[in-house]
Amino acid sequence: MSYRIQVQPEAGTLLRTLAPHTVLRLGRALADLADTIADGETPEQSELRVDDCVLQFVVNHAHRLVEVVHVEQRDEAAAPYAAAAPTA
Repeated sequence: MSYRIQVQPEAGTLLRTLAPHTVLRLGRALADLADTIADGETPEQSELRVDDCVLQFVVNHAHRLVEVVHVEQRDEAAAPYAAAAPTA
């Protein structure tokens, strides 16, 4: 039996603002995670990283559920550039 995926409303609101290809990649990563958990493996972390997004989840084994509790988009590429910029 597989695990269901449930997205909390707040996380769903942010997902709707992301690029379609990013949402598809996150969905595929979640489906793979649910399959892995259903096979009896335990994830080492409680987050998935795809492109510049971090998706946090909680696994509820009693209800066979992977619950997405938070999604955050990070602009990691801009941080090093901003730090390296000259400060005239």
